[in-house]
Amino acid sequence: MRAGLKTLVFVLWLSHWLVPSSQAQDTLTFSMAQNAAPVALAVRIVESAYDQLGISITKLPMARSRNILTASSNEVDGIIAGPNLFDQEFPFLTRIDVPILQIDIRIFSCNPDLLDANSVKQKRWGRINGARLLSNYTEGYDDVWLGDTFQELFGMLKLDRLDAVVGPQIALDIYSKREDRGCIEAVGGSLGQVDFFHYLRSKNGHLVPNVTRVLRDMLDTGKIKEITDAFFGPNAKKRPMPGELEETPDNPPSSDSATQGFN
Repeated sequence: MRAGLKTLVFVLWLSHWLVPSSQAQDTLTFSMAQNAAPVALAVRIVESAYDQLGISITKLPMARSRNILTASSNEVDGIIAGPNLFDQEFPFLTRIDVPILQIDIRIFSCNPDLLDANSVKQKRWGRINGARLLSNYTEGYDDVWLGDTFQELFGMLKLDRLDAVVGPQIALDIYSKREDRGCIEAVGGSLGQVDFFHYLRSKNGHLVPNVTRVLRDMLDTGKIKEITDAFFGPNAKKRPMPGELEETPDNPPSSDSATQGFN
């Protein structure tokens, strides 16, 4: 009897020390680029996926210049979302091969005739500082202001301090929910659509099958669309979901192709 009691006490003591270590795996930390318009939506989608897996997550907002640097250390377990080029350039990241959102790259301006001019590259352009995906679109341009937020860039457009801003349509959509967009409109056609994916550090490879399964199910059943619609509200115009558009380049086009037909 006494031996059995000792065994029971030992088992309870052992479980006291073992359970916390396994529970520690149930909280993951993901870095996310500050002021990145697509990430605001991606957070809701990723949170929903991990909630279904019974895993809580914490977000670590970082400047774009430090987002990847932080992910390369053991400080975080992955990145909330990023374009396809991330896993090509950063082998320590494993892409969850389910597109969770798609961004539409556009040119925004208060001048509807902006692209009719012969000197587009000499205009006053703006884009987000550190946004690798957008940098190619203004490569070789004479005057490019690197803003910290789209709120700053769109504000400069309205004040006539910039002629054009290049960025995702979602950025203007989010801005319009908070402030009056005034004269700002998308001009010209789409410069391209880019899928965004969730990324885990390679050390968390054991989670990839389950996270992939849940995100794939969310995409196929319309859960991602439901989250996207709720994010933009009932009055938002229909927007493309991942896989709905024909052109989904892994890498953005050069600045020449971005303005082909406009110069």
